[in-house]
Amino acid sequence: MNPSHALTDDDQMLAELKNLRRMFHQRPEIGFHEFWTTAKICEYLSRLNCTLFYGDSLYRDFPEPELLSQWTDNRTDRAGEDQQTQSWIDQLNGRTGVVAWIEGGEPGPTFGFRFDIDGLPIAESTEKTHRPFSQGFHAINGNMHACGHDGHMAMGLVLARLLVEQAPQLQGNYYLFFQPAEEAIFGGKIFSKLPFVKKIDYFFAIHIGLIPSRNVICGLSFLADKRYQVTFRGRSAHAGAEPEAGRNALLAACVAVTQLYALSRHSQGASRINVGGFSAENAANIIADKARFELDLRGETNAICDYLDRRAREMIRGAAQMHALKADMTFVADAETAVNSPELIQEVKKACLDIGIEEEAIVDRFLVSGSEDATFIMNEVLRNGGLATYIGLCSPTYGGHHNETFDFDEDLLTRGVRLLYQLANNMMDKPA
Repeated sequence: MNPSHALTDDDQMLAELKNLRRMFHQRPEIGFHEFWTTAKICEYLSRLNCTLFYGDSLYRDFPEPELLSQWTDNRTDRAGEDQQTQSWIDQLNGRTGVVAWIEGGEPGPTFGFRFDIDGLPIAESTEKTHRPFSQGFHAINGNMHACGHDGHMAMGLVLARLLVEQAPQLQGNYYLFFQPAEEAIFGGKIFSKLPFVKKIDYFFAIHIGLIPSRNVICGLSFLADKRYQVTFRGRSAHAGAEPEAGRNALLAACVAVTQLYALSRHSQGASRINVGGFSAENAANIIADKARFELDLRGETNAICDYLDRRAREMIRGAAQMHALKADMTFVADAETAVNSPELIQEVKKACLDIGIEEEAIVDRFLVSGSEDATFIMNEVLRNGGLATYIGLCSPTYGGHHNETFDFDEDLLTRGVRLLYQLANNMMDKPA
């Protein structure tokens, strides 16, 4: 997996990008378990003239240990790995993700680029019409890169190579964040606390797919999100002999769910409510003493999501009071909205035109009806006086995101690298 040298030809660059993407595609790992993935990223980057932060060196000065304490050591038996990969895994010391720092030859602004690295617990399609299967690079471990993160990593590595090769002619500093656990909307919150983030003047995240076209979106927005596990605790009793002695947690939970779906939406923007994972483990002749479900609340703005959160709490508390029992809401994860900097939206548009993308294919803004955790990093950059935007590298996905047949047009990887590299070149002489 040696980095190729001085590849400026698009066909050669695409070959390298495809090889990297397909390697990662075969071994997807879910959030906070990305040990092989992180090791392979480190292998590639270690052959470049850049500084790497991983394992203890990445998290040593972490300011909020309570966040890291939620991240258990998920190392597993890696028997059968080659010696070099196993050595990198051992050096991670139970923490995944890596940051690469590339220093230009002259002073200038500080850039940040974020690439997520985790996969999903989805069994990939083995239909002949599914290209990764028909061409022999489908996942072999029961998980799947069903959201394009394999492509994001490939773009990040080749961008790092180009930046290193041109470093003497570059101005400023370049941080490439290979972030774990985006699908859990948790890794971005952790990475937002890294000390490098406060230094960034211009921050870019990028995502493949999203809408089934060949557009580039200069400023993607996402819904804010709050996720909870809701538990109702009642009292068991014999359903025939003494039902009045029970406090039916299942019934209270059902009341809560129906009322949650009836919550009024908000006039100021989109909102979403969903309940999943509903369970009550009692036999048919026992009044349920416990019931639980997963609750997902999303809003176009943080304020709308807070409104849903407040009303959901009222509904759940009310359902518990109706049935004379208790209810708890345990926090699972959240995501923020972030404002794309208008100045960077224009810079992305200019860079698109510079690399030959037709103006008709460039979209200024688009709201995705999903959530993202890069917004935590964006907001930290904005709070410290920098600018940030989230780029959409759109493509048909041949089945949709988080689907067993997800795939994308691999030639877009070259477009993504060229775009990010052009942004760095266009902006490196701007004031920090």
